[in-house]
Amino acid sequence: MAIQYVNLKAIKPVHSFIKDLYESTFPIQERREWTSLLSLLNHPAMQLDLICEEELPIGFIIWWKINDWLFIEHFAISPHIRGGGYGSTVMCYYMEKANGKIFLEVEPPFTIDAERRIAFYEKLGLSLLDVSYQQPSYVEKDVYYPMLLMGTTGKKDFTALVAALKEQVYCC
Repeated sequence: MAIQYVNLKAIKPVHSFIKDLYESTFPIQERREWTSLLSLLNHPAMQLDLICEEELPIGFIIWWKINDWLFIEHFAISPHIRGGGYGSTVMCYYMEKANGKIFLEVEPPFTIDAERRIAFYEKLGLSLLDVSYQQPSYVEKDVYYPMLLMGTTGKKDFTALVAALKEQVYCC
């Protein structure tokens, strides 16, 4: 696989492929309004990368540099090529980029898709973190959604990291 990662801070307008995949992959409570997402392209800690193979878009990843960690906010591979190893290849690239300090949110394992997603990340070496966590709403103040955090390390205290995540990514 010859995969390229195109950072979209330098390319405007943002590819419509990303918008379509973003809105079809993530439920409304787990994503920002599109215009809000675009306004964050100027935030120094947030990055939006288009993932391509042979110059054709196959996915995207939105990630944040939080302290010395990489937080993956959204990651999606085009549905017609899922299961082909692209997701693992991309995640390994970002895990290396993060020097093994990567974390992300997942839905609790109440659905088959959520169970598959957790298993996918576990195969890559991430594990469910022993921390109480709820995702703040992107649009409604004082509304939270049950989520779990997964990460690549056995760090015991994630309190400061979760506080930094909520402050930078969710502005609360």
